[in-house]
Amino acid sequence: MKIQTFSENEWLYPDTVITKPNNAVKLESARGANISFQILTDKEITKDEKVSIKWEAPSDIDLKFTVYQLLPARVEENSAPKVYTTLDYDSVSHFVTRRAPFYVYDVTRNIDDGCLKPGRAAFYVRVFVPENCQLGEYELKLNIAFSDCSFNVDVLLKVYKAAVPALGSSVFNMINWLNLKSIAKVHNLEHGSAAFWEAVQRYLENQIDMRNNHIMLPSGIPVRDETGRVVDFNFDDAIRLGNMALKAGFKYIYGGFVARFKEWNQKEHYLLWDRDVSVVTFEAYRQLKLYFEKLWDIVNKNNWKNHYMQCLVDEPQFPNSEHYRILSGICRKFMPGVKINDPVESTDLEGAVDIWVVKQSVYEKHISKYQALQSLGEEIWIYTCGFPAGYVMNRVMDLPLLVSRLPMWMCYLYDAKGFLHWGYNVYNEKPFESTCYFHGDPEKLFPPGNAFVVYPGNNAPWYSVRGHLQRAGAEDFELLHQLGLRNKEKAREIISRICTSFEDYKSSAEDFAAVRSELLQELEKYN
Repeated sequence: MKIQTFSENEWLYPDTVITKPNNAVKLESARGANISFQILTDKEITKDEKVSIKWEAPSDIDLKFTVYQLLPARVEENSAPKVYTTLDYDSVSHFVTRRAPFYVYDVTRNIDDGCLKPGRAAFYVRVFVPENCQLGEYELKLNIAFSDCSFNVDVLLKVYKAAVPALGSSVFNMINWLNLKSIAKVHNLEHGSAAFWEAVQRYLENQIDMRNNHIMLPSGIPVRDETGRVVDFNFDDAIRLGNMALKAGFKYIYGGFVARFKEWNQKEHYLLWDRDVSVVTFEAYRQLKLYFEKLWDIVNKNNWKNHYMQCLVDEPQFPNSEHYRILSGICRKFMPGVKINDPVESTDLEGAVDIWVVKQSVYEKHISKYQALQSLGEEIWIYTCGFPAGYVMNRVMDLPLLVSRLPMWMCYLYDAKGFLHWGYNVYNEKPFESTCYFHGDPEKLFPPGNAFVVYPGNNAPWYSVRGHLQRAGAEDFELLHQLGLRNKEKAREIISRICTSFEDYKSSAEDFAAVRSELLQELEKYN
Protein backbone atom coordinates (compact mmCIF):
# COMPACT_ATOMS: atom_id res chain seq x y z
CA MET A 1 0.00 0.00 0.00
CA LYS A 2 1.32 3.44 -0.94
CA ILE A 3 0.82 6.47 1.29
CA GLN A 4 1.81 10.12 1.11
CA THR A 5 1.54 12.87 3.70
CA PHE A 6 0.42 16.37 2.79
CA SER A 7 0.20 19.79 4.45
CA GLU A 8 -2.98 20.87 6.18
CA ASN A 9 -2.95 23.91 3.87
CA GLU A 10 -3.45 22.23 0.49
CA TRP A 11 -6.46 20.60 -1.13
CA LEU A 12 -6.55 16.88 -1.79
CA TYR A 13 -8.85 15.22 -4.32
CA PRO A 14 -10.08 11.67 -4.85
CA ASP A 15 -7.94 11.52 -8.01
CA THR A 16 -4.79 13.03 -6.46
CA VAL A 17 -1.85 10.90 -7.56
CA ILE A 18 0.70 9.71 -4.99
CA THR A 19 3.89 11.02 -6.58
CA LYS A 20 6.21 11.01 -3.57
CA PRO A 21 5.40 8.08 -1.31
CA ASN A 22 6.50 8.70 2.27
CA ASN A 23 5.58 7.77 5.81
CA ALA A 24 7.07 10.68 7.71
CA VAL A 25 6.04 14.24 8.48
CA LYS A 26 7.62 17.18 10.33
CA LEU A 27 5.36 19.50 12.31
CA GLU A 28 5.98 22.78 14.13
CA SER A 29 3.59 24.14 16.73
CA ALA A 30 3.14 26.72 19.42
CA ARG A 31 1.76 25.53 22.74
CA GLY A 32 -1.99 25.71 23.23
CA ALA A 33 -2.38 25.25 19.48
CA ASN A 34 -3.40 22.65 16.92
CA ILE A 35 -1.26 21.38 14.08
CA SER A 36 -2.59 19.03 11.40
CA PHE A 37 -1.57 17.07 8.33
CA GLN A 38 -3.27 14.87 5.74
CA ILE A 39 -2.64 11.31 4.59
CA LEU A 40 -3.58 9.87 1.23
CA THR A 41 -3.40 6.14 0.43
CA ASP A 42 -4.01 4.05 -2.65
CA LYS A 43 -6.30 1.67 -0.73
CA GLU A 44 -9.91 1.48 -1.89
CA ILE A 45 -12.55 0.63 0.70
CA THR A 46 -15.54 -1.10 -0.89
CA LYS A 47 -17.80 -1.31 2.16
CA ASP A 48 -17.82 -0.11 5.76
CA GLU A 49 -14.58 -1.39 7.23
CA LYS A 50 -13.20 -1.51 10.75
CA VAL A 51 -10.07 0.54 11.39
CA SER A 52 -7.66 0.63 14.32
CA ILE A 53 -5.83 3.86 15.14
CA LYS A 54 -2.98 3.88 17.65
CA TRP A 55 -0.41 6.46 18.71
CA GLU A 56 2.98 6.00 20.28
CA ALA A 57 4.14 9.11 22.12
CA PRO A 58 6.48 9.92 25.03
CA SER A 59 4.76 9.46 28.37
CA ASP A 60 5.79 12.90 29.63
CA ILE A 61 3.63 14.91 27.22
CA ASP A 62 -0.16 15.07 27.11
CA LEU A 63 -0.87 15.56 23.43
CA LYS A 64 -4.40 15.12 22.13
CA PHE A 65 -4.70 13.24 18.85
CA THR A 66 -7.73 13.14 16.56
CA VAL A 67 -7.83 11.25 13.27
CA TYR A 68 -10.70 11.99 10.89
CA GLN A 69 -11.66 10.24 7.68
CA LEU A 70 -11.46 12.53 4.67
CA LEU A 71 -14.57 12.29 2.50
CA PRO A 72 -15.27 14.08 -0.78
CA ALA A 73 -17.84 16.78 -1.41
CA ARG A 74 -18.96 17.88 -4.86
CA VAL A 75 -18.46 21.34 -6.32
CA GLU A 76 -21.17 21.63 -8.96
CA GLU A 77 -20.29 25.10 -10.29
CA ASN A 78 -17.27 27.39 -10.09
CA SER A 79 -17.18 30.75 -8.35
CA ALA A 80 -17.94 33.47 -10.88
CA PRO A 81 -15.60 36.43 -11.54
CA LYS A 82 -17.75 38.89 -9.56
CA VAL A 83 -20.85 37.32 -7.96
CA TYR A 84 -22.55 33.93 -7.69
CA THR A 85 -21.30 30.99 -9.79
CA THR A 86 -20.61 30.12 -13.41
CA LEU A 87 -20.21 27.16 -15.76
CA ASP A 88 -18.03 29.29 -18.04
CA TYR A 89 -14.69 27.87 -16.94
CA ASP A 90 -12.67 29.99 -19.34
CA SER A 91 -13.77 33.15 -17.51
CA VAL A 92 -12.44 31.89 -14.16
CA SER A 93 -9.67 29.45 -15.09
CA HIS A 94 -7.00 31.93 -13.95
CA PHE A 95 -8.06 31.78 -10.31
CA VAL A 96 -10.12 28.65 -9.52
CA THR A 97 -8.39 25.42 -8.52
CA ARG A 98 -10.32 23.10 -10.84
CA ARG A 99 -13.03 23.07 -13.45
CA ALA A 100 -16.45 22.28 -12.00
CA PRO A 101 -18.00 19.87 -11.46
CA PHE A 102 -15.42 18.08 -9.33
CA TYR A 103 -15.01 16.38 -5.96
CA VAL A 104 -12.63 17.62 -3.28
CA TYR A 105 -11.74 16.24 0.15
CA ASP A 106 -13.42 18.85 2.34
CA VAL A 107 -15.28 16.60 4.81
CA THR A 108 -13.47 15.42 7.94
CA ARG A 109 -15.67 12.68 9.34
CA ASN A 110 -15.36 11.71 12.99
CA ILE A 111 -14.46 8.00 13.24
CA ASP A 112 -16.39 7.52 16.48
CA ASP A 113 -17.74 4.14 15.42
CA GLY A 114 -14.31 2.73 14.51
CA CYS A 115 -15.38 2.23 10.89
CA LEU A 116 -14.42 3.83 7.60
CA LYS A 117 -16.93 4.60 4.88
CA PRO A 118 -16.37 3.30 1.32
CA GLY A 119 -14.00 5.16 -0.97
CA ARG A 120 -10.31 5.88 -1.14
CA ALA A 121 -8.74 5.72 2.33
CA ALA A 122 -7.67 9.24 3.27
CA PHE A 123 -7.21 10.89 6.65
CA TYR A 124 -6.99 14.28 8.34
CA VAL A 125 -4.79 14.12 11.44
CA ARG A 126 -5.01 16.78 14.15
CA VAL A 127 -2.61 17.15 17.08
CA PHE A 128 -3.39 19.50 19.95
CA VAL A 129 -0.34 20.66 21.92
CA PRO A 130 -1.32 21.72 25.46
CA GLU A 131 -0.15 25.06 26.82
CA ASN A 132 1.91 23.35 29.54
CA CYS A 133 3.80 21.15 27.08
CA GLN A 134 7.59 21.14 27.51
CA LEU A 135 9.57 22.67 24.66
CA GLY A 136 11.59 20.52 22.34
CA GLU A 137 11.28 17.88 19.64
CA TYR A 138 9.17 14.77 20.03
CA GLU A 139 9.15 11.59 17.99
CA LEU A 140 5.65 10.18 17.59
CA LYS A 141 4.28 7.26 15.63
CA LEU A 142 0.81 6.84 14.17
CA ASN A 143 -0.39 3.36 13.23
CA ILE A 144 -3.52 2.86 11.14
CA ALA A 145 -4.56 -0.75 10.60
CA PHE A 146 -7.26 -2.14 8.32
CA SER A 147 -8.51 -5.71 8.21
CA ASP A 148 -5.90 -6.75 5.64
CA CYS A 149 -3.03 -4.25 5.97
CA SER A 150 -1.62 -1.37 7.99
CA PHE A 151 0.82 1.51 7.81
CA ASN A 152 2.84 3.74 10.13
CA VAL A 153 3.57 7.44 9.95
CA ASP A 154 6.58 8.80 11.82
CA VAL A 155 5.85 12.28 13.16
CA LEU A 156 8.57 14.67 14.31
CA LEU A 157 6.92 17.43 16.32
CA LYS A 158 8.81 20.59 17.34
CA VAL A 159 7.15 22.58 20.12
CA TYR A 160 8.02 26.29 20.44
CA LYS A 161 7.86 28.64 23.41
CA ALA A 162 4.98 30.73 22.08
CA ALA A 163 1.57 29.84 23.49
CA VAL A 164 -1.90 30.42 22.05
CA PRO A 165 -4.17 31.42 24.95
CA ALA A 166 -7.29 29.46 25.77
CA LEU A 167 -10.40 30.87 24.15
CA GLY A 168 -11.51 32.61 27.35
CA SER A 169 -8.31 34.70 27.29
CA SER A 170 -8.11 35.29 23.54
CA VAL A 171 -7.72 38.73 22.00
CA PHE A 172 -9.26 37.70 18.69
CA ASN A 173 -13.03 37.45 18.29
CA MET A 174 -14.89 35.26 15.82
CA ILE A 175 -18.49 34.47 14.97
CA ASN A 176 -20.10 32.15 12.42
CA TRP A 177 -23.88 32.46 12.47
CA LEU A 178 -25.57 29.33 13.84
CA ASN A 179 -28.81 28.46 12.02
CA LEU A 180 -31.26 26.57 14.25
CA LYS A 181 -33.77 25.88 11.46
CA SER A 182 -31.06 24.22 9.42
CA ILE A 183 -30.14 21.91 12.32
CA ALA A 184 -33.75 20.75 12.64
CA LYS A 185 -34.15 20.26 8.88
CA VAL A 186 -30.90 18.50 8.01
CA HIS A 187 -31.08 16.12 10.98
CA ASN A 188 -34.86 15.58 10.68
CA LEU A 189 -35.48 16.75 14.24
CA GLU A 190 -38.54 18.47 15.64
CA HIS A 191 -37.62 22.04 16.49
CA GLY A 192 -37.67 22.42 20.26
CA SER A 193 -37.54 18.71 21.06
CA ALA A 194 -35.02 17.26 23.50
CA ALA A 195 -33.15 15.63 20.61
CA PHE A 196 -33.05 18.97 18.80
CA TRP A 197 -31.47 20.80 21.73
CA GLU A 198 -29.00 17.95 22.24
CA ALA A 199 -27.90 18.42 18.62
CA VAL A 200 -27.66 22.19 19.15
CA GLN A 201 -25.37 21.52 22.12
CA ARG A 202 -23.00 19.55 19.88
CA TYR A 203 -22.95 22.39 17.35
CA LEU A 204 -22.11 24.83 20.15
CA GLU A 205 -19.24 22.59 21.23
CA ASN A 206 -17.91 22.56 17.68
CA GLN A 207 -18.13 26.34 17.49
CA ILE A 208 -16.15 26.70 20.71
CA ASP A 209 -13.56 24.25 19.42
CA MET A 210 -13.30 26.34 16.23
CA ARG A 211 -12.54 29.37 18.48
CA ASN A 212 -15.87 31.11 17.89
CA ASN A 213 -16.47 33.15 21.04
CA HIS A 214 -19.51 35.18 19.91
CA ILE A 215 -22.90 33.85 18.83
CA MET A 216 -26.07 35.41 17.44
CA LEU A 217 -29.41 34.46 18.98
CA PRO A 218 -32.69 34.11 17.06
CA SER A 219 -34.74 37.28 16.71
CA GLY A 220 -37.97 37.60 18.66
CA ILE A 221 -41.13 36.21 17.07
CA PRO A 222 -44.11 38.60 16.98
CA VAL A 223 -47.28 37.65 18.85
CA ARG A 224 -50.44 39.07 17.23
CA ASP A 225 -54.00 39.56 18.43
CA GLU A 226 -57.08 38.49 16.51
CA THR A 227 -56.81 41.55 14.24
CA GLY A 228 -53.16 40.85 13.35
CA ARG A 229 -51.80 43.66 15.50
CA VAL A 230 -48.43 42.92 17.13
CA VAL A 231 -48.95 42.88 20.90
CA ASP A 232 -45.95 40.94 22.20
CA PHE A 233 -42.79 39.04 21.21
CA ASN A 234 -41.67 35.51 21.97
CA PHE A 235 -37.99 35.10 22.84
CA ASP A 236 -38.07 31.49 24.09
CA ASP A 237 -35.49 30.17 21.63
CA ALA A 238 -33.21 33.14 22.26
CA ILE A 239 -33.36 32.62 26.02
CA ARG A 240 -32.56 28.92 25.82
CA LEU A 241 -29.77 29.32 23.27
CA GLY A 242 -28.29 32.30 25.11
CA ASN A 243 -28.00 30.43 28.40
CA MET A 244 -26.62 27.34 26.64
CA ALA A 245 -24.01 29.44 24.82
CA LEU A 246 -22.76 31.25 27.91
CA LYS A 247 -22.54 27.96 29.80
CA ALA A 248 -20.58 26.46 26.88
CA GLY A 249 -18.00 29.25 27.10
CA PHE A 250 -19.06 31.94 24.64
CA LYS A 251 -17.91 35.44 25.55
CA TYR A 252 -20.78 37.38 23.96
CA ILE A 253 -24.29 36.65 22.76
CA TYR A 254 -26.12 38.94 20.31
CA GLY A 255 -29.75 39.82 19.94
CA GLY A 256 -30.86 39.07 16.37
CA PHE A 257 -31.71 41.55 13.62
CA VAL A 258 -34.93 43.59 13.71
CA ALA A 259 -35.05 45.45 10.37
CA ARG A 260 -33.65 45.67 6.85
CA PHE A 261 -34.00 47.58 3.60
CA LYS A 262 -36.00 46.18 0.69
CA GLU A 263 -33.55 47.40 -1.94
CA TRP A 264 -29.96 48.25 -1.06
CA ASN A 265 -30.10 51.66 -2.81
CA GLN A 266 -33.25 52.92 -1.06
CA LYS A 267 -33.24 55.05 2.08
CA GLU A 268 -35.78 53.09 4.12
CA HIS A 269 -35.41 50.22 6.56
CA TYR A 270 -38.49 48.13 7.39
CA LEU A 271 -39.32 45.83 10.29
CA LEU A 272 -38.35 42.24 9.56
CA TRP A 273 -41.72 40.87 10.68
CA ASP A 274 -43.83 43.67 9.10
CA ARG A 275 -42.09 44.42 5.82
CA ASP A 276 -44.30 47.38 4.96
CA VAL A 277 -43.69 49.20 8.26
CA SER A 278 -40.85 51.69 7.94
CA VAL A 279 -38.69 52.07 11.06
CA VAL A 280 -39.34 55.84 11.13
CA THR A 281 -43.12 55.48 11.54
CA PHE A 282 -45.12 55.65 14.75
CA GLU A 283 -46.23 52.03 14.35
CA ALA A 284 -42.62 50.87 14.09
CA TYR A 285 -41.76 52.87 17.22
CA ARG A 286 -44.64 51.21 19.10
CA GLN A 287 -43.53 47.74 18.09
CA LEU A 288 -39.83 48.39 18.68
CA LYS A 289 -40.63 49.71 22.15
CA LEU A 290 -42.39 46.43 22.93
CA TYR A 291 -39.52 44.47 21.42
CA PHE A 292 -36.55 46.18 23.05
CA GLU A 293 -38.15 46.67 26.47
CA LYS A 294 -39.04 43.00 26.75
CA LEU A 295 -35.66 41.91 25.44
CA TRP A 296 -33.79 44.20 27.85
CA ASP A 297 -35.81 42.79 30.72
CA ILE A 298 -34.74 39.30 29.61
CA VAL A 299 -31.11 40.41 29.45
CA ASN A 300 -31.26 41.70 33.01
CA LYS A 301 -33.22 38.78 34.48
CA ASN A 302 -30.75 36.28 32.97
CA ASN A 303 -27.68 38.26 34.08
CA TRP A 304 -26.53 38.67 30.47
CA LYS A 305 -25.74 42.36 30.62
CA ASN A 306 -21.94 41.97 30.66
CA HIS A 307 -22.07 39.46 27.80
CA TYR A 308 -24.70 40.97 25.52
CA MET A 309 -24.72 42.98 22.28
CA GLN A 310 -27.56 43.90 19.95
CA CYS A 311 -27.76 43.54 16.17
CA LEU A 312 -30.13 45.78 14.23
CA VAL A 313 -29.70 45.45 10.45
CA ASP A 314 -27.77 43.09 8.23
CA GLU A 315 -25.53 45.20 5.96
CA PRO A 316 -26.90 48.76 6.18
CA GLN A 317 -25.87 50.66 3.04
CA PHE A 318 -24.89 54.27 2.35
CA PRO A 319 -28.39 55.30 1.10
CA ASN A 320 -30.15 53.99 4.25
CA SER A 321 -27.60 55.10 6.84
CA GLU A 322 -29.94 57.80 8.18
CA HIS A 323 -32.70 55.29 8.90
CA TYR A 324 -30.13 53.09 10.63
CA ARG A 325 -29.16 56.00 12.88
CA ILE A 326 -32.80 56.49 13.86
CA LEU A 327 -33.22 52.79 14.60
CA SER A 328 -30.04 52.81 16.67
CA GLY A 329 -31.39 55.69 18.74
CA ILE A 330 -34.63 53.82 19.44
CA CYS A 331 -32.67 50.75 20.51
CA ARG A 332 -30.40 52.75 22.84
CA LYS A 333 -33.43 54.43 24.44
CA PHE A 334 -34.91 51.13 25.57
CA MET A 335 -31.67 49.16 26.04
CA PRO A 336 -29.49 51.79 27.78
CA GLY A 337 -25.79 51.04 27.59
CA VAL A 338 -26.10 48.18 25.10
CA LYS A 339 -23.37 47.72 22.50
CA ILE A 340 -24.54 47.57 18.89
CA ASN A 341 -22.66 45.16 16.61
CA ASP A 342 -23.58 44.86 12.93
CA PRO A 343 -22.13 43.88 9.55
CA VAL A 344 -22.10 47.22 7.71
CA GLU A 345 -21.45 48.45 4.18
CA SER A 346 -21.44 52.16 4.97
CA THR A 347 -18.96 54.55 6.54
CA ASP A 348 -21.72 57.01 7.56
CA LEU A 349 -22.77 55.39 10.83
CA GLU A 350 -20.60 57.21 13.35
CA GLY A 351 -22.12 56.99 16.82
CA ALA A 352 -24.86 54.59 15.72
CA VAL A 353 -22.81 51.37 15.80
CA ASP A 354 -20.20 50.31 18.34
CA ILE A 355 -18.54 47.43 16.49
CA TRP A 356 -18.30 47.93 12.74
CA VAL A 357 -18.10 44.53 11.02
CA VAL A 358 -17.00 45.42 7.49
CA LYS A 359 -16.94 43.24 4.37
CA GLN A 360 -13.39 42.64 3.17
CA SER A 361 -13.96 44.34 -0.21
CA VAL A 362 -15.81 47.29 1.35
CA TYR A 363 -13.04 47.90 3.88
CA GLU A 364 -10.38 48.04 1.17
CA LYS A 365 -12.55 50.24 -1.07
CA HIS A 366 -13.03 52.80 1.72
CA ILE A 367 -9.84 52.07 3.62
CA SER A 368 -8.90 55.69 4.36
CA LYS A 369 -12.27 56.40 6.01
CA TYR A 370 -12.29 53.19 8.03
CA GLN A 371 -8.73 53.76 9.19
CA ALA A 372 -9.71 57.30 10.19
CA LEU A 373 -12.52 55.80 12.27
CA GLN A 374 -10.06 53.35 13.82
CA SER A 375 -7.78 56.25 14.70
CA LEU A 376 -10.68 57.66 16.75
CA GLY A 377 -10.91 54.40 18.67
CA GLU A 378 -13.74 52.76 16.71
CA GLU A 379 -13.62 48.95 16.78
CA ILE A 380 -13.69 47.29 13.39
CA TRP A 381 -13.96 43.62 12.41
CA ILE A 382 -13.83 42.00 8.97
CA TYR A 383 -16.36 39.68 7.38
CA THR A 384 -16.59 37.61 4.22
CA CYS A 385 -19.82 36.35 2.70
CA GLY A 386 -21.37 35.31 -0.62
CA PHE A 387 -20.17 38.44 -2.38
CA PRO A 388 -17.80 39.21 -3.91
CA ALA A 389 -16.84 36.00 -5.65
CA GLY A 390 -13.76 35.91 -7.86
CA TYR A 391 -10.17 35.73 -6.65
CA VAL A 392 -10.77 37.76 -3.47
CA MET A 393 -10.21 35.78 -0.26
CA ASN A 394 -13.37 33.93 0.59
CA ARG A 395 -13.91 30.63 2.38
CA VAL A 396 -14.98 28.58 -0.64
CA MET A 397 -14.07 25.22 -2.14
CA ASP A 398 -12.66 26.17 -5.55
CA LEU A 399 -10.18 28.76 -4.33
CA PRO A 400 -6.84 27.76 -2.80
CA LEU A 401 -7.37 26.27 0.64
CA LEU A 402 -5.19 28.92 2.30
CA VAL A 403 -7.85 31.58 1.71
CA SER A 404 -9.80 29.98 4.56
CA ARG A 405 -6.87 30.80 6.89
CA LEU A 406 -5.41 34.05 5.59
CA PRO A 407 -8.37 36.39 6.32
CA MET A 408 -7.31 36.27 9.97
CA TRP A 409 -3.82 37.40 8.94
CA MET A 410 -5.44 40.29 7.10
CA CYS A 411 -7.48 41.08 10.21
CA TYR A 412 -4.24 41.61 12.11
CA LEU A 413 -2.74 43.66 9.27
CA TYR A 414 -5.79 45.96 9.29
CA ASP A 415 -6.04 46.10 13.09
CA ALA A 416 -9.44 44.38 12.98
CA LYS A 417 -10.34 42.73 16.28
CA GLY A 418 -12.58 40.00 14.91
CA PHE A 419 -13.94 38.03 11.97
CA LEU A 420 -17.49 37.13 10.95
CA HIS A 421 -18.95 34.75 8.40
CA TRP A 422 -22.66 34.24 7.93
CA GLY A 423 -22.45 30.66 6.65
CA TYR A 424 -21.77 28.16 9.40
CA ASN A 425 -24.43 25.49 8.72
CA VAL A 426 -26.84 26.42 5.92
CA TYR A 427 -27.35 23.58 3.43
CA ASN A 428 -29.07 22.49 0.26
CA GLU A 429 -31.10 19.26 0.30
CA LYS A 430 -28.00 17.15 -0.42
CA PRO A 431 -25.15 18.87 1.46
CA PHE A 432 -22.38 16.55 0.22
CA GLU A 433 -23.42 16.66 -3.44
CA SER A 434 -24.72 20.22 -3.78
CA THR A 435 -22.39 22.74 -2.15
CA CYS A 436 -23.45 25.90 -4.03
CA TYR A 437 -26.24 27.23 -1.82
CA PHE A 438 -29.58 27.64 -3.61
CA HIS A 439 -31.46 30.67 -2.29
CA GLY A 440 -34.51 30.52 -4.53
CA ASP A 441 -33.05 31.43 -7.93
CA PRO A 442 -31.17 28.72 -9.90
CA GLU A 443 -29.26 31.46 -11.72
CA LYS A 444 -27.93 32.87 -8.45
CA LEU A 445 -26.15 30.07 -6.63
CA PHE A 446 -23.74 31.05 -3.86
CA PRO A 447 -20.06 30.10 -4.41
CA PRO A 448 -19.27 26.48 -3.41
CA GLY A 449 -19.16 25.99 0.35
CA ASN A 450 -19.87 29.63 1.13
CA ALA A 451 -22.99 28.81 3.13
CA PHE A 452 -21.39 26.33 5.51
CA VAL A 453 -18.13 25.39 7.19
CA VAL A 454 -19.32 22.18 8.86
CA TYR A 455 -21.15 19.19 7.41
CA PRO A 456 -24.09 17.37 9.03
CA GLY A 457 -22.94 14.19 10.76
CA ASN A 458 -24.94 11.97 13.10
CA ASN A 459 -26.95 14.70 14.84
CA ALA A 460 -23.65 16.55 15.17
CA PRO A 461 -21.40 18.63 12.94
CA TRP A 462 -18.39 17.30 11.07
CA TYR A 463 -15.62 19.82 10.43
CA SER A 464 -14.84 20.81 6.89
CA VAL A 465 -11.15 21.12 6.07
CA ARG A 466 -11.93 24.83 5.66
CA GLY A 467 -13.27 24.91 9.21
CA HIS A 468 -10.03 23.47 10.56
CA LEU A 469 -8.13 26.16 8.63
CA GLN A 470 -10.37 28.90 10.00
CA ARG A 471 -9.56 27.71 13.53
CA ALA A 472 -5.85 27.70 12.61
CA GLY A 473 -6.16 31.27 11.35
CA ALA A 474 -7.65 32.39 14.67
CA GLU A 475 -4.70 30.76 16.46
CA ASP A 476 -2.30 32.51 14.06
CA PHE A 477 -3.84 35.87 14.94
CA GLU A 478 -2.99 35.33 18.62
CA LEU A 479 0.66 34.71 17.71
CA LEU A 480 0.83 37.69 15.37
CA HIS A 481 -0.66 39.82 18.14
CA GLN A 482 1.97 38.63 20.61
CA LEU A 483 4.76 39.48 18.19
CA GLY A 484 3.13 42.82 17.41
CA LEU A 485 3.17 43.81 21.08
CA ARG A 486 6.97 43.59 20.93
CA ASN A 487 7.76 44.39 17.31
CA LYS A 488 4.77 45.42 15.22
CA GLU A 489 6.83 46.18 12.15
CA LYS A 490 8.26 42.67 12.19
CA ALA A 491 4.78 41.19 12.49
CA ARG A 492 3.58 43.22 9.51
CA GLU A 493 6.69 42.31 7.53
CA ILE A 494 6.05 38.60 8.11
CA ILE A 495 2.44 38.98 6.96
CA SER A 496 3.52 40.86 3.83
CA ARG A 497 5.48 37.81 2.69
CA ILE A 498 2.26 35.85 2.28
CA CYS A 499 -0.47 38.50 1.76
CA THR A 500 -0.79 42.27 1.42
CA SER A 501 -4.51 42.57 0.63
CA PHE A 502 -7.56 40.35 0.23
CA GLU A 503 -6.70 40.06 -3.47
CA ASP A 504 -2.92 39.88 -3.20
CA TYR A 505 -1.81 36.66 -1.57
CA LYS A 506 0.35 33.59 -2.11
CA SER A 507 -1.51 30.31 -2.09
CA SER A 508 1.44 27.91 -1.84
CA ALA A 509 1.36 25.68 1.25
CA GLU A 510 5.17 25.55 1.09
CA ASP A 511 5.49 29.33 1.11
CA PHE A 512 3.06 29.60 4.00
CA ALA A 513 4.92 26.98 6.04
CA ALA A 514 8.13 28.99 5.72
CA VAL A 515 6.41 32.22 6.81
CA ARG A 516 4.65 30.57 9.74
CA SER A 517 7.93 28.95 10.82
CA GLU A 518 9.56 32.37 10.81
CA LEU A 519 6.74 33.69 13.01
CA LEU A 520 7.36 30.94 15.57
CA GLN A 521 11.11 31.49 15.46
CA GLU A 522 10.73 35.24 15.88
CA LEU A 523 8.56 34.73 18.96
CA GLU A 524 11.35 32.62 20.48
CA LYS A 525 13.26 35.85 21.05
CA TYR A 526 10.59 37.29 23.35
CA ASN A 527 9.00 34.43 25.29
